[in-house]
Parts: sequence; C-alpha cells; structure tokens
Amino acid sequence: MIRRKIKIHWTFPCILTVVYAYSIFLASSSDVSVPLPYHTDKLIHFVEFGLLCLMICWSFSFAPIRIKRIYKIVMAIGITSLYGMSDESHQFFTPHRSVDVFDWLADTTGAITAGLLWYIIACKWQTKGKLSAADKISSIPKSG
Repeated sequence: MIRRKIKIHWTFPCILTVVYAYSIFLASSSDVSVPLPYHTDKLIHFVEFGLLCLMICWSFSFAPIRIKRIYKIVMAIGITSLYGMSDESHQFFTPHRSVDVFDWLADTTGAITAGLLWYIIACKWQTKGKLSAADKISSIPKSG
C-alpha cells in the first residue's frame, strides 16, 4: 500500500482559525438572548474557547516557527485567554449583554484543557512515529 503524506500550507489552518474567532465575535455581538439552564453558558464558553485553542495549536503546528511544542501550546492558551478577555470587554458595549469574569475563567479553563489535550495527543503521535521508524530500521537485514 502506498501512503502519501498530504502537505497543508500553514496559512490554511490560520485562515480557518481566524474565521472561527470571527464567528465567536459575531455571536457575542448579537443582542439576541436565548434562555439557557443555569450555568450552561459556562459550559458553552469552555467548549467554544477550548475549540479555539485547539485550532490555534493546529495552526502553530503548521507554522514555520522554530520553537518547542510546549511553548507553542502556552502561546495558544495565552492567545485564547486574551481573546476571551477581549470578548468579555466587547460585550460591555453590546446591548442586552453583560461582562462576566466567570465566563472569562471558563474560556481560559477550556483553553488550558484543550492545550493539555493537544500536548498529550501530539506526544503520542510523535512517539508512534518514532516507534514505527525504529521498527522499519530494525527489520532491515544486516549484511555481513
């Protein structure tokens, strides 16, 4: 079986991430209020900004930045947290919306969780890749 590695240019995940971040901005710009069960909005913030952090990690994994993976993840968490803070600040100027520091904490917690998840998965993929390469080397017959 022939396996071909699909090469994705680093701008593609960046564009998707920016589009997703803009959709968060548009959603928080809306003055339409949907009644939700108590504290469900915190879960929505957690998931919404966790996904944003995953997308930023994904973008950084393709970007031609020569720094360690853990630093890229820390940067992604920081960017996501700052974006959550700016989202809450933006809601101050939106009618029928309110600023809630607990929403920002849910945003940041979602980002930290997503960043840790990305780190664990990336380490497993890297280990799997190294093991498969080591298996290929050890299966090559040695000449005498």
